[in-house]
Amino acid sequence: MKFFLTTLWLGAVWPLLAADIVGSDLLNKPLAAGLAKSVPSLKIDLAGSLPARRQLQTNEASLALMFVREDEKPPQGEKLQSVLYAHAAIVVMVHRSNTAVYQMNFASLAGVFGREARLRVVNWNDLPDVTRSELILPGLYSPEGSYVRELFQGLVLEGQPFQNESRWTLNASTVKETLAARAGCLVLAPAVLDPTVGKALNVSDGRPGKSTTPYSPDEMNIYNGDYPLRLPLYIYYRTDQLPALRPALLWLFSDEAAGLLQAQGLHPAPKVIRDRFAQRLDSR
Repeated sequence: MKFFLTTLWLGAVWPLLAADIVGSDLLNKPLAAGLAKSVPSLKIDLAGSLPARRQLQTNEASLALMFVREDEKPPQGEKLQSVLYAHAAIVVMVHRSNTAVYQMNFASLAGVFGREARLRVVNWNDLPDVTRSELILPGLYSPEGSYVRELFQGLVLEGQPFQNESRWTLNASTVKETLAARAGCLVLAPAVLDPTVGKALNVSDGRPGKSTTPYSPDEMNIYNGDYPLRLPLYIYYRTDQLPALRPALLWLFSDEAAGLLQAQGLHPAPKVIRDRFAQRLDSR
């Protein structure tokens, strides 16, 4: 499967000076300042996942925050511990009045958005068991700092191009208006934007060998990996460096950090899981 090999790793700069805490450039804006405050003596450089992986594997870095694709081998090491931290995800939303549709699979979504889809989906009644005879109005909201476009193109379109993307690309000022005013809209977004104007659909993968069960994009379905339109973000840290890293890890799993991730359109681990990890850290 073709994946977003180039775009996903934007921000990778070679060579980089060694840092203690490294990671995806997507996390620089929400997390860098809080990390620096929690561990002022450590160097932080959230410049990209590729350089982060390199520095982690060569023991130059002690902690890395990295998105790991389904088809990618995770970093490994004798003293390396991994923790599932958060996800980037895509939520599929429709107008609140659209009671004819509650779920979609990858093939149907590709039929709406893909230029080279095997089966084109233009009207709502092109979908199985849907009788609503109305034109589908696609929308793509992929704000700066999100992976909506790249993740959808990699997972659902399998690397193929979008069709007429420029015509229905939305921004912050138009996405809620579209969900509120256009009854036939079908919008891709990083998170549920406003449940009073839009309804999130359940999504199933449905590809050969994949689950056909549709799941809603709630926090547990995303965290457990049941909801298919997601990309996991892991924390990797060296256990022999835990005393120095503990303040950073405690802050990363705090409510403050979770709120910053959510503001970025990311999906942090549920609070009960974050609190449990923090308690274990405090007991070590």
